[in-house]
Amino acid sequence: MTSSPSEHAARDEHNGMPGLKIWGGILATSIAASVVASGSALALGTPLPPWLPLGLGSASAIALAGTMRSLARLLRQMKAASRVLAGDGSAATSRAGIADDLVAEAQKANDEIGKYRLEVERLQDIDPVTGLGNRRWLQIRAMQEFSRAQREDNALSLILLKIDGYDMLKAQGVGSAVETIELHVADTLKSFVRPYDIVARVSASEFCVLLLGATTPTAISIAHRLKNAVAAQPPLLLGQAMPEIAVAAVERLPSETNFDELLDRARAFESPVRQKS
Repeated sequence: MTSSPSEHAARDEHNGMPGLKIWGGILATSIAASVVASGSALALGTPLPPWLPLGLGSASAIALAGTMRSLARLLRQMKAASRVLAGDGSAATSRAGIADDLVAEAQKANDEIGKYRLEVERLQDIDPVTGLGNRRWLQIRAMQEFSRAQREDNALSLILLKIDGYDMLKAQGVGSAVETIELHVADTLKSFVRPYDIVARVSASEFCVLLLGATTPTAISIAHRLKNAVAAQPPLLLGQAMPEIAVAAVERLPSETNFDELLDRARAFESPVRQKS
């Protein structure tokens, strides 16, 4: 039995859907794997193997490209089917809704792809535990602020807060208490600093505040108040004492052109803030 042109078109229209669903599923799985890997690394206090973020990122990029190709193929098939249906009067009634259905499917798929893409971009920059920006995000923001400070001859300072004994707490298996402490520090920083200052989590035990327009004395004063604010209302830790919060405050030097230089100096610097505490 031979098929009419409209039947061929209808069959071809659906050939793009399986590929779209498969690639979309791979993309969603890659995103989920990225979330789980990042969260596990922070929970264990260990860095991810260098190859893992690269591998997951590559998988997400390939899946996104495959999804986009499948969507483009589906749209081409829709146009071809519409032309065939328009010229095939015998099938016009029975196939009248095919094009509309496919348009709706394609639009839905396109919306999902947009959500996946935005989620991938967001996960690359966000600490999954606290919701703060991560080190990668802060590096990008810091470069922007470095350029502005250089151009406008403004001061720029960094406060580094570290949860002392973090590794010991993790080793004791008190994961819930550690997460409570992490959230407490993050919430305190977000509520305490000025709206235009920049807060991020740069490692499992370290948080940073980039103070725009702040000189060394101002940064040290703010760091001391931040340390006191974190200790003033410690969270309920069910038998665990609130660990010491170490702080350092440094002002950017004209010779420092990237964030890592400033962060390394803050880590090595025995701040007067810590001495006063």
